[in-house]
Amino acid sequence: MDISTFVAASAHDMKNSVSVIAAYLEDALHELSKTDAEHPSAAALSTAQALYETQRVNGNLVQLMAIFKIEEGMYPFDPTEVALDEFVAELVGRVQPLVKLKGLTLQCELQPGLHGRIFDHDLIGSVVMQSLFNAVRYASTTVRLSLREVDGRLEIEVADDGQGFPAFMLEQGFPSRQGIDTRTGSTGLGLYFSRLAAGMHKHGAQTGSTRLENGGKAGDDLAGGHFIVELP
Repeated sequence: MDISTFVAASAHDMKNSVSVIAAYLEDALHELSKTDAEHPSAAALSTAQALYETQRVNGNLVQLMAIFKIEEGMYPFDPTEVALDEFVAELVGRVQPLVKLKGLTLQCELQPGLHGRIFDHDLIGSVVMQSLFNAVRYASTTVRLSLREVDGRLEIEVADDGQGFPAFMLEQGFPSRQGIDTRTGSTGLGLYFSRLAAGMHKHGAQTGSTRLENGGKAGDDLAGGHFIVELP
């Protein structure tokens, strides 16, 4: 067994354990919310933070396994018709408990008349979900999930009103392979995975892509980070 196969198998085992831990934390948070509905207790806030970190680790493990399968030609890429209203509801349902406990506002904007698009639900869902968790972590008051059609392409944007992406992230964009950044300790896994997942979606000469921006432009009320996935 080579090292990459060993790492993938280990990640799978870890993911199963982390998923169990996340389920227990979700149950605990649900019980705490029954008595702390108006004013979350310290226990509820700590449980919510533990759940966030657990879900983040789980998401990283899912993406790590997907990257391995994609690069080995084993990923079951399955673009199908996705009902966008249901897609949004699923994402919101997962992040809403953390949004509520942190006292944030979650805005959802689905362009009128935009009903369904073809893409790999699991791949893109994982990309957007991790971006939402990151936005919840860094937002001051507001997180926004927007889906719209621009020049025939589907744009999925996650924005917040935090400090925005640092300049070096905007400059380096989405490198194909990024080592550990000594300034942040980041492995770049999420950015690499999102670029890889979007790029698997093709239609004619068009290919899916991702980009990072900071807000604060004319007509934009969220001056923090904006993460955008574009799908053909």
